[in-house]
Amino acid sequence: MKRFRDKMLEARPEIAEREIEFREKIDLAMQLRTLRDAANLTQEQVAVRSGMSLETVQACEALTGVMPDQADVALYQAAVQTHPSSD
Repeated sequence: MKRFRDKMLEARPEIAEREIEFREKIDLAMQLRTLRDAANLTQEQVAVRSGMSLETVQACEALTGVMPDQADVALYQAAVQTHPSSD
C-alpha cells in the first residue's frame, strides 16, 4: 500500500522539486515545530515569550520561503526551551 506522500508525489511531481529547493528551510521549520510541540506551546505563546511578532514565528515554521534570521531562530529556541509551558 502506498503512503499518502508517495501518492501525492505521483499526482503532483512539482512538490518533490519544491522539497529539494526548500530542504534546508523544511528541516529547520520541522525542528522548530518539534520543539514547540514538545514544550506544549502555541505559536502565540512563542511570540509573546520571544518578543517576536506572531508573523515572524509563523515564518520561522513555514516550510517554504526565506530562511529566518539566526537571531530570530535563537529567540524562538530560547522561548520554547527555557520557559515552562504554564500559560
